[in-house]
Amino acid sequence: MSLSIILGAAKLAMEVGPAAIRGISAMFGGSETAEKVAGMVEQVDSALGMSSAQKEMALTREMQKLPPEGIVELERIKVEMEKEITRRQELQLGDKQAEHHETQETIRAGDKAEDPYIRTTRPNMARKSMWATFVYCFLMEGLKAFGFGTGVDVYVAIFLSTPAWAYMGLRTLDGFAPHPKGSGAKVTGALAGLVKGRQ
Repeated sequence: MSLSIILGAAKLAMEVGPAAIRGISAMFGGSETAEKVAGMVEQVDSALGMSSAQKEMALTREMQKLPPEGIVELERIKVEMEKEITRRQELQLGDKQAEHHETQETIRAGDKAEDPYIRTTRPNMARKSMWATFVYCFLMEGLKAFGFGTGVDVYVAIFLSTPAWAYMGLRTLDGFAPHPKGSGAKVTGALAGLVKGRQ
C-alpha cells in the first residue's frame, strides 16, 4: 500500500514542483516531510541526462527512505498535490475558454459592424483560407497520384485553414453568409423563402 502511495506522490511531486510542495507545507503549519520531499524534488530535478521517468523512479527511491510516520504524512501531502493539479487544470481551461470567448466576441462585433469593409473582411479571409486549403490538398494529392511529391502536409493544411476555423469557432457553416449576423437578414430571407414556397 505504501509503495503505491509513494509512486503516486513521486509523480505528482515532479509535476507540481518544490515551490508548490513548500506551499502545502505552510498549509500544515510547517511539515518536515513536505520540506524533505521538496528538497528531494530539487535534487532529482537538477540531475542531468535523466528522463522524466528516471527522475520519478529516483524520487521514489528517495521517498522510500522516509520513516513510517513520514509515509502517513506523505499521503496527506499527496491529496493536496492532487488538488493543486486540479486547480491548475481548471485555471488553464478557464484561460482557454476566456481566450476563445474573446475571439468569438471580436468576430461577432465585426459581423455587426456598420462599415461594410470591416463586416466583410473576416468572412472574406475565412473563405480564401478554406479555398486555399482545398486547392492545396487537391493539388498535392493530384501530384502524388502522378508520382510527384508526398501528398498533403498536414501542418501546411492546418496553417492554411486556421483563419477559417478561427472565424467559424463553434458556429455552423452559415458563418460564411454574406450578410451580418446581427442584421436580421437571415430571418427575413427565411420568411421570404417560406412565403415564396407557398405561392
